[in-house]
Amino acid sequence: MTWINNALHGGTGIHKVPEELRFEIRRLINIEYDETMNDILAYIVTKGPTTLYKVSRDTPYSISSIYKKAKRMTKEYLIRAVGNGSRGDSTIYEVTIKGLLLCLAHNCVDDDLVLSRLRHKWGLRNYDDDKLIPLLMLIPHIIRDNDLRVLENIDALMIMILGTLMTNQQTRGKAVDEDIITSVRSTSIYYVVNDVIMNNLTPNKKPDIIIGNNSYLVGYSRLDNTLYVYMCRLCTKSCLMTLIPVNSQCQLANELNKAVINMVR
Repeated sequence: MTWINNALHGGTGIHKVPEELRFEIRRLINIEYDETMNDILAYIVTKGPTTLYKVSRDTPYSISSIYKKAKRMTKEYLIRAVGNGSRGDSTIYEVTIKGLLLCLAHNCVDDDLVLSRLRHKWGLRNYDDDKLIPLLMLIPHIIRDNDLRVLENIDALMIMILGTLMTNQQTRGKAVDEDIITSVRSTSIYYVVNDVIMNNLTPNKKPDIIIGNNSYLVGYSRLDNTLYVYMCRLCTKSCLMTLIPVNSQCQLANELNKAVINMVR
């Protein structure tokens, strides 16, 4: 039995991911996909980070075929170079979030392994399948193909999802089950409050006040008189994770300036 068969059949054998989700991810990540790409992706998900030489050595494909396909996969941002090997003459590649989702969509390895890799790369180690799978179910209905890079930044992704749900914007395609929306709304609120606001800022940068409504979520720092914009939809820029001065001419700053000054007197 080849390593590919071991990877595909060596797990629990239980597919936790609904087929509807696989279909929606394939619709979102709409790229040409073949057996060679599947096997390269499966190898890097299972064994990576690794070199293309090792992929060629352990699969039936020649090194030239691997390099050619890997070049396209890198361009599509399914894998990315992360450094050189110990001898310095071989580039090491790892799978991206986009690559993991495409692997999940095509069932390239056991679902448990892909979900575990997603948790690790997103820093969601304490989030079980009951929280992770609804999040994945909602992503194809919120993210557009030209926004796929946001998948690599869990902070920006959670804020984008929360902003969409809190402003009651329509999700793409058919209606999403209300239980999924409720679950993801709770998960994204918990993440933004605990992981973005409380953990991602140094103690002297933590906001003194957090202000939010359906259009924005902002932290105010009295020490340097700045606004940290977690999410804002007051204009077409849709700012995420942006620092702006209170005296900025930004529409958000203009709206908040008087209120913030009154609150911290």
